Amino acid sequence: MKFAKIIKGENCYLKQFNSEDKKLTDCIHTLFNDKQITGFLNPDYPLHKNKREVNKWIKNCQNNPVQQWYVIVTSGVYIGYVCFKWRENFTYACEISTAILSEYRGLKLGFESSKILVDYVKSLKFFRFAVAYTSKKNNKAANNLRKIGFRKNTRLFHLIELKFYDTKNVNPHSTDYQLLAIKLF
Repeated sequence: MKFAKIIKGENCYLKQFNSEDKKLTDCIHTLFNDKQITGFLNPDYPLHKNKREVNKWIKNCQNNPVQQWYVIVTSGVYIGYVCFKWRENFTYACEISTAILSEYRGLKLGFESSKILVDYVKSLKFFRFAVAYTSKKNNKAANNLRKIGFRKNTRLFHLIELKFYDTKNVNPHSTDYQLLAIKLF
């Protein structure tokens, strides 16, 4: 499947990751060293690492056949990322993720970039659901997703945990995260 290199929105646009882009490496390095959000990010990411490690991770993301990563750009400035990931033999759902630099939070750009990505993923007609994990403490992220149409989904929680993370019998009430989902078709 071929994916768009640029996805336009009203106040920002999404540009596919390119490991040769120094501005991208700087943006992601800053995000992955922001103590306000690193607790909410996937611990498998190169959090609190140097730019070389971050760039190596960007290159892996860029070349991954079951992930699509985009930098969020507004007025020529890189302000964060959005992505969607899935499993090769499980296209029932994809997982989306968003992170924004601290100085751009609260400007509705996280909401807009997530909405742009969800609309794009919906247009692919490839996944039945899009899901997103949010920390139970991160009300702003959960509210942004709810505005787009995401709802808490315990049934999908078990399926996604099994298919994406190979974990069984996880009690969604005993974790620090909740799974929100939106039906795409």
